[in-house]
Amino acid sequence: MDKIAIVTTSWDDGHPCDFRLADELAQRNLPATFYVPLTGEGNKSVLPGEALRTFRKLGFEIGAHTVSHRILRGLEQKELSREVRDSKRMLEELLGSEVHMFCYPRGRYDAEVIACVQQSGFEGARTTRMLAHTLNFGRFEMPTSVQAYPHPPLNYFKNLANHRDGSGIVRYVQKYLMCQTWIDVGKKLFDEVLLKGGVWHLYGHSWEIQELGLWDQLGDLLDYVAHQPGVIYASNGEVVELMRRKTPSVAEAA
Repeated sequence: MDKIAIVTTSWDDGHPCDFRLADELAQRNLPATFYVPLTGEGNKSVLPGEALRTFRKLGFEIGAHTVSHRILRGLEQKELSREVRDSKRMLEELLGSEVHMFCYPRGRYDAEVIACVQQSGFEGARTTRMLAHTLNFGRFEMPTSVQAYPHPPLNYFKNLANHRDGSGIVRYVQKYLMCQTWIDVGKKLFDEVLLKGGVWHLYGHSWEIQELGLWDQLGDLLDYVAHQPGVIYASNGEVVELMRRKTPSVAEAA
């Protein structure tokens, strides 16, 4: 694949604060994929079907995030199928259009979960692996670059270790360990994508941004990556489709 720079964002849980998030993104013409469970976890509300249809009309992608936001790894096959397959069917009924992308709750999955997502008809799935910026990933294990959250350094080490990303740990020590904030990490990763090509992927939760008061910081980072000449701005699903067209042998890997 020729050197290209891609920006994509994704947002989990379908919380009502997504309305403010959608406005922040729309102001900058930035695309997004909103991963929505059909019912909220704990006391969290979930956007109704009317709101999701409005998001689609605004150009945002809606992806599945299970029926009830349960961790999928370890579920019996019947329950796993219900959470994955039914989430696609129910979302498509709400939207009146196809749903192509899936997101693993809390980023936890295994080979059995991936197989279920594939068999349910999804085109790709997003994980919570961070600090990635290349297009060399399987379409059912889509990583991210940075989360909209003030992680301490140890969290990045744990994240990469949990995903058995030894090269990512080395890269973090060499390039990002001295970054003071998640904004600095995000900007440095974006600069690398501009220089070398790849995909810059910001993800997060609007309810978390609200609780932690991160809106100004988020706006700063979004301003930094928006309206850059030569950059492709795409939803998660569009990134997967681009990979399939350009490098099918890579994109088809599970």
